[in-house]
Amino acid sequence: VEFANGVENLPHDDRRELPAPTMGIPATADDAMRAWNVVLSQLEVRKKVSLFGLFEHARILKWTKDELELGYPVAQHAVGEMAAEKDKIDELRAVVRELVPDMKSVKLTVRRLDAVESDKAGARSVLETSREHRTAERTKREAEAREHPITKHVLQTFGAQIKEIKTDV
Repeated sequence: VEFANGVENLPHDDRRELPAPTMGIPATADDAMRAWNVVLSQLEVRKKVSLFGLFEHARILKWTKDELELGYPVAQHAVGEMAAEKDKIDELRAVVRELVPDMKSVKLTVRRLDAVESDKAGARSVLETSREHRTAERTKREAEAREHPITKHVLQTFGAQIKEIKTDV
């Protein structure tokens, strides 16, 4: 994904002063996630908080020049139902068209995924991805704490055992 201005690297407060970025059509799943993050940040910057709240749960199923397909897992069907309302889709379509000039005739669809599709390890929403990153980071830090020489020394000296490890993640 190419960004016409480096908005994605700016602190949140500085984004308001710049025009909306424009970008190309995502070529890979990673590009699609980065592009989706830009779309969500633009919703937030434009104070479209209700749209942001609905679409941050969406999984990107397909993103081509002609189509953007979003999916909602079983646990988020109620949110997906609200996101599928025509006015919400029209508002999101307008933002996508502005950000991706090549997608002027984009068809935007919202689907509620069945249990099998929901469990598939493919596409993840922004919330699911950030939750996975936090969990992985927490697990890594807990393992580091258990393996630290001082921790091992204290456990050996006092014959104690670890009940809980608190991290800032």
